[in-house]
Amino acid sequence: MYFLPKYLTVAVISTVAVYVGTPYLRSYLSNDEAPTSDEAPTEPTWTQVAVNPEDFAQDFTDDPPNDEATPPPNGSTVQRTNGPTDERTNGPAVQRSNGSTDQRPNDEPEVIVENVRGYTPSTERIRASGSDVIYWGVTIVDASFYDRDGKLRDTKILGGTLIEQTGAKSSSRGEMAICRIWRNGNWAGSYLISTADLIRFDGGREEVDADDVDLLCKYYTYSAAAERRKEELTKKAASANPHFAELKRKATAYNEHKKRAEELTAKRDQAKGAERNKIIAELTQLKNAEAREAAEVQSLTTKYEAWKKAHPSTVNPATDPICKGYLDKMAELKPKLTVFGL
Repeated sequence: MYFLPKYLTVAVISTVAVYVGTPYLRSYLSNDEAPTSDEAPTEPTWTQVAVNPEDFAQDFTDDPPNDEATPPPNGSTVQRTNGPTDERTNGPAVQRSNGSTDQRPNDEPEVIVENVRGYTPSTERIRASGSDVIYWGVTIVDASFYDRDGKLRDTKILGGTLIEQTGAKSSSRGEMAICRIWRNGNWAGSYLISTADLIRFDGGREEVDADDVDLLCKYYTYSAAAERRKEELTKKAASANPHFAELKRKATAYNEHKKRAEELTAKRDQAKGAERNKIIAELTQLKNAEAREAAEVQSLTTKYEAWKKAHPSTVNPATDPICKGYLDKMAELKPKLTVFGL
């Protein structure tokens, strides 16, 4: 009695299943149909590419993230293929050596390597004085300087002044550097400066840190200032000596007469006749005065030193607050100047 209802139910369900499932089955069979015997399967083309799989593991997997999953070992090989593609990026797939296929992004940014300087070249802060520089340096004291013809300038170049040397010249005062000096925001010269008054370095400043050059100039600015202060203190102590003024006057006269005698001696060797006799007469007077003045200077020096010994000076550069301030600043800067061998 239940046969007919059961039969009708099974018939209806089967009909609906065939009607609905046939299109899907047809699509599946058409896509996965095996090649015929006349068609050889196409072999994909592989290109070896070495990558770090850890960089792409998360992007290339279809599986949900798993913190416990073990990443492929570093240095594994992936192969690029013209075969399968990934539907998420519509780009070429890559196949790992273990057989899995992943996707390499098409829009991976290009890596640009740029060399960035870690310092400012000194010549960008203070331009080079010219293309003929053989040394650059700094005055280490308040230095006397001369015109190219040897004439002494009335002023001195302060310690800590930047210079650039273009040549050298011998003189009675020793080796002289032919220099341009940086003063009031401009290059001046060229002038002659004793090499003993300079600290110098080969070449130009194109590859020298501008901050290091500034620190070097500051160091010798403080050094020269400390020396000036010491001289002031020494003169202050000396002026208290009652023999100081007279000794200074006699010593100055003696030195001037001695210099004049040297000049006349040079002229005498070139002169003839009456001119030569005149020079000899003046030289005789200077020689007599020089001997007398030398004895006076020696006597005053003895008196000066005796008074100085009996009255020790209370002036001490080491305890003078001004001088000590300069020396402290030098000590602070010195560890920063090891690049210059200080």
